Amino acid sequence: MKKNMEIWNALNKTNPDFTKKFNKFGGKELTTIDPQYQIQMMTDLFGPVGKGWKYNVEYKYQDGLVFAEVCVQYYQDHKWYEYGPVCSVQNLFKKNDRLDDEAPKKAMTDAMTKAFSHLGMSADVFLGKFDDSKYVEQMKQEFSQPKKIPQTNGTEHDNNHDAVAIEHIKNDMKNAKTIYQLRKLKNY
Repeated sequence: MKKNMEIWNALNKTNPDFTKKFNKFGGKELTTIDPQYQIQMMTDLFGPVGKGWKYNVEYKYQDGLVFAEVCVQYYQDHKWYEYGPVCSVQNLFKKNDRLDDEAPKKAMTDAMTKAFSHLGMSADVFLGKFDDSKYVEQMKQEFSQPKKIPQTNGTEHDNNHDAVAIEHIKNDMKNAKTIYQLRKLKNY
């Protein structure tokens, strides 16, 4: 795998359990991704927000609109990297002319999702692969696969199973080609 694509390849596939279909104005069907799932993916790859990755948001208000500009930072190889701002805009008022107090949060969430997509997050959705039901079924299968590390009951006489599990983990570590693959092993 090319080093330039490591982050992209670690984030590009989306678990269909965290997507929804909706019809956009004009009848086109689109797929949305749960933003909390995306935060979970960033945390899985880089560590807790504020420690392994973080973001800054700046709001601007103009002509009944709220603009959210999001910059994302992540920590890799003992160094912080930053990109952005990525911007999104929302109406401050609902159709009934009442203030939409969720507008800043909606703008920030949309900008953050766009920013994450620049890293490759859920690229399969943005590249239109979720329009193919066969692909979505393949992703459902892939994300439903149980972890293949043998489980033990924690007793001392279970040493044989523990040895098998340790050998399995060693083998996975030996075959890992990127830091991201090693980080995923840490979570087992």
